[in-house]
Amino acid sequence: MHPLDLKSGVNKNTMNPSFDLNQTLITLAVSVLLGYIIFRAGFFFLPGRLAAGNRSQKTEVLKDARIQAETVSEDFLKRAVANVQILREDLDDSLAERIEDLKNAEAEFESREKTFESDEGQIEKLEKNLEVATQKVHSLQEIHAGLERDLESGGASLKRRLEEMSRTDSNELKNAIKRSIIESRQLECQKVLRIVSDDLSSSGRRSGQRIIGRAMSRYAPEFPWPKTLNSVEIPSVRLADEIEANSQLMLDMKELATIDIELSRPENPDFLPVLRLSGGAGVDREAARLALAELLSKNSSAWGKSREAYLRQRDIIEQQSIKLGRQAVVALRLDNIHPEVQKLIGYLNWRTSYRQNQYLHSFEVAVLAGVVAAELGVDPSDAKRCGILHDIGKALDYRIEGSHAVISGDYADRYGERRMICDTVMSHHNDLIIETPMAFVLKTADTLSGARPGARVNLEEGYQIRLNAIDDVIRSFPGVTKSAIMNGGREVHVEVSHKRVKDSDLQKLSTEIAKRIETDVAFPGQIKVLVTRRFEATSVA
Repeated sequence: MHPLDLKSGVNKNTMNPSFDLNQTLITLAVSVLLGYIIFRAGFFFLPGRLAAGNRSQKTEVLKDARIQAETVSEDFLKRAVANVQILREDLDDSLAERIEDLKNAEAEFESREKTFESDEGQIEKLEKNLEVATQKVHSLQEIHAGLERDLESGGASLKRRLEEMSRTDSNELKNAIKRSIIESRQLECQKVLRIVSDDLSSSGRRSGQRIIGRAMSRYAPEFPWPKTLNSVEIPSVRLADEIEANSQLMLDMKELATIDIELSRPENPDFLPVLRLSGGAGVDREAARLALAELLSKNSSAWGKSREAYLRQRDIIEQQSIKLGRQAVVALRLDNIHPEVQKLIGYLNWRTSYRQNQYLHSFEVAVLAGVVAAELGVDPSDAKRCGILHDIGKALDYRIEGSHAVISGDYADRYGERRMICDTVMSHHNDLIIETPMAFVLKTADTLSGARPGARVNLEEGYQIRLNAIDDVIRSFPGVTKSAIMNGGREVHVEVSHKRVKDSDLQKLSTEIAKRIETDVAFPGQIKVLVTRRFEATSVA
């Protein structure tokens, strides 16, 4: 028991005996009072009733009452004394127990106090030791600070002496050493980067050549490339004179098809005159050509029905376009391509680029894209989808301004194609710059289809104009000493002077030349720009 609980325990145990003693004394007092009342009652009331001569009886009654009262009082007193004695004994026992508990608690308190005193002494000793250690630390810190000051002053004096002896400035020497280290590291890093870049380029070129070789070996077109006709031969010179005299037929057809029609007479009389058609949409131009061929085969009286003939041929071509688009989608095993997009694919059958049929070109690009994607581990179905959709803008670029790649991506998005497909279609001529495997697959397939021998026919005059324009762009850059246009205008080798162009500027220069060619020159496919800087040093021993 805690020493502080002793006092409260003693009070609780001593309250009950005191309460019992007071109750006994009260009971005794009440009993005496009742006896006295009975005695006085008998003293006052009995004499009046017994006054008639019973005095002796009165005396006896009073005596008996007194004796009875004394007896009751003695009994109560004895019981009260006995109870008081018992309570006193209990109280003494309880007090003795409490006193013993207090003694034990006091002894325990004294032992704890002694323990606390010993701990306090030990703490004081540790505090003294701490003070001594702190003083030692302060003194050592002062010694260390003094040594540092001495070291700094010695280093400064040594530095001044070295500068005086070497006649150089230490800061300049530090900067020179720093620049030397940085330059040496830069040269090493440039060498490593060049080696890694050459290795990656050569390995990538070899891998690309293997993939393209396998793709071309797996691809064998089964369709003949048709020759597009943009002219209508007039059966006789007389009929040509009649058409020239009455130009209403040509005017009606120009208005209906929104194209240009020109009567051409050859210088050689052995050749027949022709009507040359140009401009407008390919389907409209073909419908006009068929309608003119039909009308010229009939009598001139039928020329007034040019509108009916044109609309009839236009409907036929429209149905053919829908059929061709569906055939391409089915042959490529594609699904969920909107009917309007399929019709645009069919329209490409009457659209050419460098005399290459764009419907067959799109189909070929889709097949090649699927083959290349399979070689690279890309989804072939998405690759074929991008290939068949990549040039649908060419069916609309006659009336919508902008790149056909952007138009193709916009219409693909308009008719529910996924964002990835649309972005890839827009990127095949770098109108949208994305570097994903699918984008490179589409560019590769498009280049293979357009650059293979016989795919496109270039007129000599246009070809020479393009080469001259490329050469003018290259010569406009300072530092260029030589240039060579190779591979039919698809690869340009540029040599620059080592005195005017640094090694670190070669990549920037090649990029600027390529961007300028893209801006100033119209060309199909891609042009690779290779810039070299040669430095030769010779000596004779």
